[in-house]
Amino acid sequence: AMDPVVIISTYPDKKSVLKIAKVVVKKQLAACVNFTKIHSIYTWQGKLEKTQEFLALFKTTNKTKAPLKKMIQKLHPYQVPEIMEFKVNSINKLYLEWLIGSTRNKSQK
Repeated sequence: AMDPVVIISTYPDKKSVLKIAKVVVKKQLAACVNFTKIHSIYTWQGKLEKTQEFLALFKTTNKTKAPLKKMIQKLHPYQVPEIMEFKVNSINKLYLEWLIGSTRNKSQK
């Protein structure tokens, strides 16, 4: 249950990613959210799109990943949001301790 997990998602602008990041960190669903501007090429409704988006990396644990994904889904501005999970195979001990301590792994609030 204390295994680290990274959830990724993309957002249309800085305002929308900042909004979700603040909510999930305050609610201790993620210990940290990193985000950066990226360029994306994809097809949407049969048309090739080239846009700038923000990629967000949500650092959490197995125990808090389900409520985190629900919150991302609830607050996401996209009709079809990307919510992808990566298992972490290796992590340094001190960072893992901080991650666990910064998420809802002790008691649900």
